[in-house]
Amino acid sequence: MSNDFTSLWTLTAAQLRDRVASSDPTPGGGSVSIVAATLGVASIQKAIVVSLKRSAADFARHQALLDLSSSTAALMASLSEFADADSLVFQNYLKACTLPRTTEDETAFRRAAKEDGLVRATRIPLEAATQMTRGLKFAEAATGLVDSHVRSEVLAGGVLLGASIKGVFLSVDASLSGISDRATRKALKLQRDELELAAALPRVTAH
Repeated sequence: MSNDFTSLWTLTAAQLRDRVASSDPTPGGGSVSIVAATLGVASIQKAIVVSLKRSAADFARHQALLDLSSSTAALMASLSEFADADSLVFQNYLKACTLPRTTEDETAFRRAAKEDGLVRATRIPLEAATQMTRGLKFAEAATGLVDSHVRSEVLAGGVLLGASIKGVFLSVDASLSGISDRATRKALKLQRDELELAAALPRVTAH
């Protein structure tokens, strides 16, 4: 992370809310969606942790919950990093937009820096969406394992994940339109469409 970058996770909830609502360019929709996804996974983890308290009598279920808890904890950490990374790459893109262009060399350098910034601003949310689809699968698995009185936490987490995936796709689409290299744009669009299909597979429903 850049030395002048402040992690979203060091802000209070109120500070984060106000930053999102301000005219500041970051955190934008992509970062907000990733934060929401992280909280969705945290909600799933809550249900797992609560269920672990009384699951020791059923060894197989207890072990499955432990394994799932480990996976969701790792996913929370990964998504937390992506939320910051999404804001950082967009800040770097904005810096590229301010580069001088008084000479042909400066103009070419600025154009390349902007292109690189847009590609990075597309890849980060795509990588985050890949992680979120894993979260949907964790939610599906958790629904059949957690105690019934906390199943709503899993369902809520799944809803947040699904909405967050749609949110980052909006961010991806906005960046894709500005990428001038046709092959790169096509490859990233294909990755986005494949992820959208994958995200539609899991279904988390109440039992």
